[in-house]
Amino acid sequence: MNGDPQLNLIDSFGEVATAWDFSSPPAIIFLLFFGAYLVGTTRIALRSETDGTFWSKVAASLIGFALLSTALAGPFDYYSDELFASHMAQHIVIVMFVAPLLLIARPMSAYVWSLPRPLRIGVGTALTSSGVIVRVMMILTRPVVALPLFIGMLYGWHLPVAYNGSLENEWLHLFMHFTVFTTAVLFWWPIVGPPPIRTQLSYPLRIVYLLLAVTPTAVLAAIITLSKSVLYGFYLDAPGHFTWSTLEDQRIGGLLMWIPGNFVYLSTMTVLFFKWFADEERKTTRTVRNMRRQTRE
Repeated sequence: MNGDPQLNLIDSFGEVATAWDFSSPPAIIFLLFFGAYLVGTTRIALRSETDGTFWSKVAASLIGFALLSTALAGPFDYYSDELFASHMAQHIVIVMFVAPLLLIARPMSAYVWSLPRPLRIGVGTALTSSGVIVRVMMILTRPVVALPLFIGMLYGWHLPVAYNGSLENEWLHLFMHFTVFTTAVLFWWPIVGPPPIRTQLSYPLRIVYLLLAVTPTAVLAAIITLSKSVLYGFYLDAPGHFTWSTLEDQRIGGLLMWIPGNFVYLSTMTVLFFKWFADEERKTTRTVRNMRRQTRE
């Protein structure tokens, strides 16, 4: 139990920072995807002219992959079965940072170029606007589909029976990671809207879309944070790192979901508002110029 002096408790920040394990299934899958990205990016860089835009996307990809490695192979994953807060931090990194960063980076072309030529041609054809993959993605990335899938995933996996089960079964845990990441990508797609499926939402509608996500996610975080009993019994026998009780650990994890999560939403809405303002200003300037030109004529 938490007070047992024989338990192996975290002694220092250095111990946390060096807690990495690349042997788990999520970590191995991450390495495969990261390796494929490096191969594809190298091929693109060697075979075509690159500019600042290309390298900025590479930088965004590398930051995204660095964060993903921390979530899937680093300290957050290493202690996820001992600290609820660590598991929540892992999901926050994936959902709030990795998913939008990789959408901004648009790594799909790198993955296509990582394939052998025959496969590359086939995948390239499938990714055209008339391809099956794009048509399915056009459905899944619609706001009326993506938002309920994302919220449903959050609530579904935080049901005690599902959450505890995922920690007791490694393959179910892997499926949890898969659904967390994929629904996060679908959720952020209407905001970022990379090709081949550009978002049809205007800036005001993107803000409304995020507002619709804030309340249900905040409610879930509040339920976890304010609960007076332990919801996830798996952690009852956890070591008790940092002298936290199981209930304190649960509350800290809930706060991590609540505060950083809402901060990302609000920050994104602020950026969208200023983009909207700048876009409207450009339209007004263009209209005024056209009116002046017509007057002169």
